[in-house]
Amino acid sequence: MRYRALAKLVPSPEEFLSDPPTTPQVWSMPAGELAGLLDLEGTDELLRDGVSAADVRIVLDGREVPPADYTWGERSLEPSFAGHVRPGAVTGLLDRGATLVLDNIHRYWRPVGDFCRGLAHEVGTATTATAFLTPPDNTGFPYHFDERGNVLVQTVGSKTWRVREQPFPDPLPHETNHDNGPTAAQLERFAHEPAALEVTLHPGDVLWIPRGWLHSGTATDEPSVHVTIGFVPMLTRHWLAEQLVRHLGSRKGEFTGLRAELPWGLARDTGRLTEVTDEVRRELTEALARVDSAAFADGVARLVRGGYHEPHVAPVAAALGPAVDADALVVLVPESLFDMVHGDGGRLRLDLADRSLTLQGPAARFLAARWGQGGQVPWCARDIPGVTEEAAVTLIRTLHRAGIVRRPAPERRGSPRDLPSHLPESVDPESGRSEP
Repeated sequence: MRYRALAKLVPSPEEFLSDPPTTPQVWSMPAGELAGLLDLEGTDELLRDGVSAADVRIVLDGREVPPADYTWGERSLEPSFAGHVRPGAVTGLLDRGATLVLDNIHRYWRPVGDFCRGLAHEVGTATTATAFLTPPDNTGFPYHFDERGNVLVQTVGSKTWRVREQPFPDPLPHETNHDNGPTAAQLERFAHEPAALEVTLHPGDVLWIPRGWLHSGTATDEPSVHVTIGFVPMLTRHWLAEQLVRHLGSRKGEFTGLRAELPWGLARDTGRLTEVTDEVRRELTEALARVDSAAFADGVARLVRGGYHEPHVAPVAAALGPAVDADALVVLVPESLFDMVHGDGGRLRLDLADRSLTLQGPAARFLAARWGQGGQVPWCARDIPGVTEEAAVTLIRTLHRAGIVRRPAPERRGSPRDLPSHLPESVDPESGRSEP
């Protein structure tokens, strides 16, 4: 695999994937494309064009500002717009030193969305991104930890980070949803002990914060913008165990016994509760022995695939734009596929996040070869050997609508109007088949 996105974050993508660092790391990478993920002008563009308050947090003095203080609310004559951010209110809060947080920015800002799609394809798990703008000499958040590892990419200005050891190993999501900050005693100790890592990031610098490490950042004498990229969901053994329990809750006959109601009054009879607990433990052991691991794994894989970002498609152009003909040039979109599986008889199955397309014969061999070359060289229907022109055009139209190929064109600057689109509601897998 060619690491186009991950290679911009870490010096050795293969090493990072095979053995993610368990301690904080800092890498100084070329600033060019990383700094282009989000700048001050882009942040203004997002706010000016209208962003939903559901994707925005503003933090002042360590506390979140109520959304009513920076949305249109009753000021808007359009009720459906009341929940959008009011740019003028943000100005006043930034003047007071507040930090602006843009959650899920990968969903509505094209440069970050494209980068996260490519990164997810390379690392094999979905990614999410959050952007932070902090005014000079202000701290965004006090010390806290996350249940997942995060990559922090500095894009504007500079910020000094202090990172401290995990309060406890391998935190789980439910342990960070309620209290993910240090205790008062720990804060007192921090005042007299140096941090495990203290570093000032500049554009192009990347900070890896492993799961559970406490961290807090303060902007220097200039505004700071950084983008935090996380790997979500954090797939732990605990998470997989939860999926097994959910599976045992299905309506399959061999598992229905676990759906039975517990006897009433167990809270007043701990002896009986102990007996029932032992019964359920035995039932769990017996039920787990009947789980088809291969079928269960296939279902979990589909679940995880559903969390991937959709390939970036242009729905209007795909549906109403110029028709794809035999001379229309396209390029492959590697991040559109979760997997490419070679089957019997020369079949090639293309697994997207929520569906699969199957090719066979010359078309399958041609696409696999192009994919192996990185997929960036334009090609057209006439380039597919051994396939009729009509079948080749039909294939390209299907791949185009699904986002597996796109027409090469100069990239435009990201904006809220460049939303990553969902795949069409219906793509007929049969239309993707091409007979030899």
